[in-house]
Amino acid sequence: MIQQAFEKFGKNSFQHAIFYSNKNCLRFELSEGAIHDSHISMFTTALQRSTEIIETVFEKNDELSVCFSFAGDSFLSNLSQFHELQKLGFEFPKERYIHSEWDEEDEWHRNYVFFKIAKTELHKLLFGKMGNELGIRPSFWLDVYIFDLDLGVLAHPYDDRGIDLVGSNKLVLSRIYKQFNSWLLEYDIAIMKQWFGDL
Repeated sequence: MIQQAFEKFGKNSFQHAIFYSNKNCLRFELSEGAIHDSHISMFTTALQRSTEIIETVFEKNDELSVCFSFAGDSFLSNLSQFHELQKLGFEFPKERYIHSEWDEEDEWHRNYVFFKIAKTELHKLLFGKMGNELGIRPSFWLDVYIFDLDLGVLAHPYDDRGIDLVGSNKLVLSRIYKQFNSWLLEYDIAIMKQWFGDL
């Protein structure tokens, strides 16, 4: 599963800031424009938008592939993050795939855990990811990637500020670009227009 994912999307799609290392990528604002910019309002707006985007992309899926990526010499050094996932009611499936490698550029070990979940479990991960930067608990800072190899689309909700979509299925990405055009990140809109056209 790990090798298939790396080959399908490229290993750089399981790193930081994947929008800037891929073509035909979408970047959406999530918490921007929340009422009064309160943390609760920012959180609920981000959770609603990220859920709607991912549910639309993977509308035909009952099951989704997920990858957690994080730095550290061992899993024990990130034990607090796994405790947060437990508090969210999330349990790792028994069938999972683990990979660790040394990152020369950042000079640390980068760890990956790949597994599959029922789409009905997705809300726990989005809640935890959207809440982290806003101080809402339980939450976690682990990078999370949600994808489907057959569909050819990967989603990276990086925090309450935004979510990136990347993949080889430009038909799906174009549809999402049009459907959620008002949520596209204004800062990067020019390059997205080059890839997907101007509406």
